[in-house]
Amino acid sequence: MIFELMNLCMEKGASDLHFKVGYSPVLRIDGAMRPVKEMPLISTSDYEAMLESILDDLQLVNFIKHRKLDLGYSFQNARFRVNLFNDLHGGNAVFRVIPFQHLAFSDIGLPQSGRKLGDKQKGMILVTGATGAGKSTTLSAFITHINTNYCKSVVTVEDPIEYLFEDEMSLISQRQVGVDCLSFEDGIRGALKMDCDVLMVGELRNADAVEMSLLAAESGKLVFATLHSNTAIQAIDRFVNLFPQNLHSQVLGRLSSHLQGVVTQTLVPKKLARGRVAAFEILINTPAVRGLINENRVHLISSYLESGATSGMVSLDNSLVDLVLENKVDKTEALLRANNKSYVKRKIEERDGSGGAE
Repeated sequence: MIFELMNLCMEKGASDLHFKVGYSPVLRIDGAMRPVKEMPLISTSDYEAMLESILDDLQLVNFIKHRKLDLGYSFQNARFRVNLFNDLHGGNAVFRVIPFQHLAFSDIGLPQSGRKLGDKQKGMILVTGATGAGKSTTLSAFITHINTNYCKSVVTVEDPIEYLFEDEMSLISQRQVGVDCLSFEDGIRGALKMDCDVLMVGELRNADAVEMSLLAAESGKLVFATLHSNTAIQAIDRFVNLFPQNLHSQVLGRLSSHLQGVVTQTLVPKKLARGRVAAFEILINTPAVRGLINENRVHLISSYLESGATSGMVSLDNSLVDLVLENKVDKTEALLRANNKSYVKRKIEERDGSGGAE
């Protein structure tokens, strides 16, 4: 059953498959949950057969012991990030589709100022957004850009490994937390001993991982890392708030010195086609922004995002306005994702000449 459903995921262009005991399988297509009603309800034996099909002996032992497991699984021309867990009704699994094909900056629509971050020699670049916003795809685009344009030593620390890379101009070592290293911080610490030029951290989950990532940036590495946040300003706040209050000033000072930029994104359903398109917010650490971070006046950065186009800044709201005016997304969908709905509505009306008309 599970392999049939994986095939169906790819045929339907689904981003996720939900496999839950007692329920029909459910696909997430263009952000919407769609039950596969033509298939029978998933039984306990179906779930156990799925586990035996995709897990090796060690993974099965770990799942039985901890009642949860994250892993990457390759199937035909796609790869899946799999999350296994239990709830009140029994076994659950969520399969997220990760295409084998690596997307370029042009494929994901990353603005030019964001693309230039991939040419930096050192410092920290944060890629942020909600769960399922496409952060892993953007990280993959950065690593692909480096791999095809520079002779670098690249180390990734992930949980689990998602996109698989083949060495081109660069040498790439991919390490999975729990398999190749004990934790994110352990993996980052190991990367500092591996003569790496570029470090990609799948997720900053705690202060120890953030501390090690900062040390890597301070030692001259180019560090890419992800955080869960809806705006660039929230990303900086979340980064700092992983530390105790008495360390905030120190961490802000270090971040201000080594941050290159923040790429924040969200996915919006396409207006005229199947699929979703990314809206980006790009924060560049200009001298003015650096000063605000260092002085703990992060809330004032929003004005630079709205008016800093000449330095490569892009606000999420202006990105949404552009997508609407380019007829790529519907106005209603854009407003649902806007940080300032009245601003987005006004800008759309000003630029399309509709005034206050609906």
